Amino acid sequence: MKKRMVYLTVIFSLLIGCQPPQKPKDVVDSPPISEGVVKENPVPYEIDELQQIETPFESFSAVVEWLNDETVLYIMEATGKYEVHTFNVRSGESTLFYTSDSPITTVEANSTYELFVIQTAPSFTEGHLSVVDASGNLVCQWEFPDSQDLVYSWNPYTNNHIAVSSFHEDWTFEGYLLDVSTKEMTKKYFANPFVQWLGESKVGYINWNQDEPSLTAPLLAYDVLTDQTEQLMENVIMFTSLSNLVMTMTTNMENEQVAQYNFLDTKNFKNVHQFQAPLLSMYSNYVTPFYEYVSSTNLFYTFIPTSGGTVEGLSDSFQFVSFHVEEGEKEVLLEKLENKPIKFSPNGLFCLYGYQLEQLIFIPEKEMIDLVKYS
Repeated sequence: MKKRMVYLTVIFSLLIGCQPPQKPKDVVDSPPISEGVVKENPVPYEIDELQQIETPFESFSAVVEWLNDETVLYIMEATGKYEVHTFNVRSGESTLFYTSDSPITTVEANSTYELFVIQTAPSFTEGHLSVVDASGNLVCQWEFPDSQDLVYSWNPYTNNHIAVSSFHEDWTFEGYLLDVSTKEMTKKYFANPFVQWLGESKVGYINWNQDEPSLTAPLLAYDVLTDQTEQLMENVIMFTSLSNLVMTMTTNMENEQVAQYNFLDTKNFKNVHQFQAPLLSMYSNYVTPFYEYVSSTNLFYTFIPTSGGTVEGLSDSFQFVSFHVEEGEKEVLLEKLENKPIKFSPNGLFCLYGYQLEQLIFIPEKEMIDLVKYS
């Protein structure tokens, strides 16, 4: 189950916003982002003061989420039980947060870090979602029979609604809208399982044509209350919702082999800022590097390849960069990293890194340590 969780996380990350073309395209080089001006960001402690999670290798599953600015949540398996523990990276204090009889696969906070979705898998054909508060107390829960896996998205505009896609064995899926306040579950039709919220009642998705594979497709918005659909943008590779902004990845109009990251206002869908980067391919897909947005600092983080082409042979050839979506400033934080999952603390000082989020990047000092120490 542990390997399955990591495998599915990587697969779904690559699937979001990707659609295989008929033939891979060659990609030309685009210059990497140059080092920007370093800004002062004093903090009352240094990286040497940070603590490590000490755990037996056979019991540890993964670090999965932040509870608050300094505390992470991680999954353990102990004596037939599956547990979520807290760990304060400064004090080293750890407590039991949640216990389940079924394997725990994911944990995800809403935008205020007041509620947390915990996904469990009682069997390979059954899914389960529980919502708990910041103390680990159960708020509500839902069961999904005949489910191979679940993909879900918190609504950051209400913080009480969750869009869910439940996959069957043949990888067809069904969509649902969960209401945490009323504990109701409503079946909804999603044309694409990987939806993200663009407003209180609207979700966005890329409308890939399964009959005619292509590199890009239109970005559509679907209103879950009125069932109305509208087109927002053409020729999109991927997109993500960033609070009051939407980020889309497209190809550059003058050079289709260069990726363009566009940051658009959700109210009028006008471009606020943008930057470019080399565009990579893998087999018959464009590669979408891992990314995350920290709303408290207005900073977008991602990995930029140092050269274009295919992803093979570029395992440690990425720059880890930040981009201020309001000021349009970008900065290289670390060089020669692999493109791996990241997850930021609410205040943006810490970044979890790795397929099990087992490493910790301390942003003010631009240094990385092992967060997990096996005993």
